[in-house]
Amino acid sequence: MDKLITTGRWLTLIGYFGLMIGFYSWIFVINETPAHQISLLLIIQVGPLLFPLIGLIKGRIYTHAWSIYLAVFYFIAGVWYSSGEHSFLFGLYVIATSLLFMLGTGLYTRYASIQQREAEAGTQSGD
Repeated sequence: MDKLITTGRWLTLIGYFGLMIGFYSWIFVINETPAHQISLLLIIQVGPLLFPLIGLIKGRIYTHAWSIYLAVFYFIAGVWYSSGEHSFLFGLYVIATSLLFMLGTGLYTRYASIQQREAEAGTQSGD
């Protein structure tokens, strides 16, 4: 079970930081966004990713659990981006990284919570 928890944690972090790096590179390098739109795009596209940052880095189960909803939002954004000719490859990238994020949060939440429950049950029965 420890291997599944570690795998889920790594998939979460790879997907999460992949989304963050992808959106930064899309805004600043690939899309050549006009200067007056950069701050708005950063707030809308990268801003929501900042909410779970500390909880994901510290490995909090509750943060992983609600972050799956954020991954669904970015999956939908990836589908939207992939519908355009100019942004098709970026959309596929967002879909792939959001799926990694989603899969990782699901694995980590499920198996880390089971391990936590077993540990709590072990300490209660030992009293």
